[in-house]
Amino acid sequence: MLKTIILCGGKGTRLRPLTESVPKTLVNLNGKPCLHHIIESYIRRGYRRFILCIGYRGDMIVDFIQKQPFDIGVEFSNAGEEASILERIYQAKSLMGERAFIAYGDTLIDVNLGKMLSEHLASRTSVTLTTAAVKSPFGLVTVDEDKWILSFEEKPIQPCYVGHMLMERDVLDEVEQDLLRRPDGDGLVLLFQRLASQKRIKVYPYVGPQITFNTQQELDHAERDLVTFFT
Repeated sequence: MLKTIILCGGKGTRLRPLTESVPKTLVNLNGKPCLHHIIESYIRRGYRRFILCIGYRGDMIVDFIQKQPFDIGVEFSNAGEEASILERIYQAKSLMGERAFIAYGDTLIDVNLGKMLSEHLASRTSVTLTTAAVKSPFGLVTVDEDKWILSFEEKPIQPCYVGHMLMERDVLDEVEQDLLRRPDGDGLVLLFQRLASQKRIKVYPYVGPQITFNTQQELDHAERDLVTFFT
């Protein structure tokens, strides 16, 4: 059975002071940590093998998992508190098998994992990103080097990455140290851009509820949204 990598090693600085005492993925949503909700959503779909990429206050995540009654297999990968997103994924590659789902530890979505896997395998792509249609609140322009506007589009609807993917392990074998040393998400973005230029990355369009949070205000919204998430 495919494993799921959950990225839960970041410091969550924008959510302070809550994250001064707990890692972001253990912040409660309606009485349960976000990590608990994520794991439950995979269990419901028959996926029970997890790799948790820990870092900041990782001991609290290990302790939390050990106290839960989940019937699951869990392995831990710790690239350190200062590791980038790509570095955390790279550190876990020896545990992941041929491919793995990768989920952000502060994001909850209701994606059809079986269908996503089938489309990924059929297309023989290296990475499939889960995307959702998001309407921009702005009018977007493109300009040339002399500042002449080439196009103007009022509040376009665009596909946006929602913090979930399916990745082949051999992609990580190609990653050089320079990408791993890039700050936080920069290395992952550069990897995506490289794969796009090689036509090795596709999207899985997702239509459904999304819950994610970076600030106290977003957490308050997430608490309300969770009530209707599974209805």
